[in-house]
Amino acid sequence: MAAASCGDDDDETATPTVAADAATTAAELVADIPKLGYAEVSGSSGFAETDISKVALFENPASKVSSLRLEVSILANAEAATTNFGTLADALKNPPPDLFGANTKQTAGTPAYQADQSRSYKTDKPDNQGTFVFSDIHRFGRAVVIIYTIGPDSAETVTVRKQVAEQLAAKAPR
Repeated sequence: MAAASCGDDDDETATPTVAADAATTAAELVADIPKLGYAEVSGSSGFAETDISKVALFENPASKVSSLRLEVSILANAEAATTNFGTLADALKNPPPDLFGANTKQTAGTPAYQADQSRSYKTDKPDNQGTFVFSDIHRFGRAVVIIYTIGPDSAETVTVRKQVAEQLAAKAPR
């Protein structure tokens, strides 16, 4: 599909599976990320956590894909989530200048996972360690999640991005 290659990958026809153990809070939605080898960094977000929102930082120093930052919002219904997704995806496409370092911009990328709606962006140049910031935004039913992944432009990074999204999809409230 041509849209997938340019990062604008909204699939209104996706048929999600509804998990029997769907998360009821944002914290429950991200609770399984440590199973992928990433430890949550306590108190790192600087944001107040509520039942419907959470910002969490996860690190794995042993991996080339060193860190993940998740921004989770659970909306009242799928319509509100769809609107929120559109607003945030557009903002993510055009972040504030220098958000990812001096003169670094986001370019359209390919989502590693297709949720109800998904878009992906990547910094246009690596940092001094050769890593990029991959910014994936997904709508899973009523949940909208932005996942920032720090890693090389490699299959390993794609695998981590996909595994994280799969875990979120399995528990997302519909």
